[in-house]
Amino acid sequence: MKTIIVEDELLMIRSFKRYSEGIESINLIGEFTYPQVALEFAKTNDVELAILDIAMPGMTGLELARHLREIRPEMLIVFITAYDEYIRESNEIGADYYILKPYKREVIEQMAERMKLLSKRQKKRVYIQTFGRFMVLKGGKPIGLSGKAKEILAIVVTKRGREISNGEIYTTIWEDRPYGNDEMKVYYNAIKRLKNKLLEAGLQDLLCSTTRGQMVNTDMFGCDYYEWLDRKPGEPTNFNGEFMSEYSWGEEILAEMIHNEN
Repeated sequence: MKTIIVEDELLMIRSFKRYSEGIESINLIGEFTYPQVALEFAKTNDVELAILDIAMPGMTGLELARHLREIRPEMLIVFITAYDEYIRESNEIGADYYILKPYKREVIEQMAERMKLLSKRQKKRVYIQTFGRFMVLKGGKPIGLSGKAKEILAIVVTKRGREISNGEIYTTIWEDRPYGNDEMKVYYNAIKRLKNKLLEAGLQDLLCSTTRGQMVNTDMFGCDYYEWLDRKPGEPTNFNGEFMSEYSWGEEILAEMIHNEN
């Protein structure tokens, strides 16, 4: 991957280069101590991975990441910081990974492996975010889902390709309403809106309806929740303690995740 590092301390740049030496997937094409210079470089060069210090004078790594994503939405972003208090904010702009200082060879190797995997998935250009608020990103930009249509897809995504019945979806979302044929009309209207939105985004094959319910085509997208499920023991993740934060039914899954993290 064509990689740049932006860090205001030359010593930390040298340290990163030393520990990343020999990692084939990291092709360092630029190193910068000034964020604005890095931004200008990215405008005329094909940058696939940006490794950014968060706390920099003039322009923070978070601000730089937003500008870089405007240039190339699919660019992979890794933050490096000495303070884990920034992790939540980095997730809000869709960071792909973070590294805590000081660097260690094994941590950089883990990051490189994760970025290599994400790079392959980026070719699909669809990514589903569940940590924090639920979003479906195409080419790095969210598609226009809202309301119950969006919530239905969120529930189905948690099943990771397994079928979930229409009845279970309905009673989860409309838990205080009676369940019957007449009441299900509102559900099927939401399904119709969802499918129309996916069709507009060119993602009509993402949701698959069966005779009993719904399922997603997991071959079409990457997902932070799936990556968390597939993590190796002790491997750092970008899980920030939040999951589907706008939906109350996500609290049960979140509790299980936190339990497994401890």
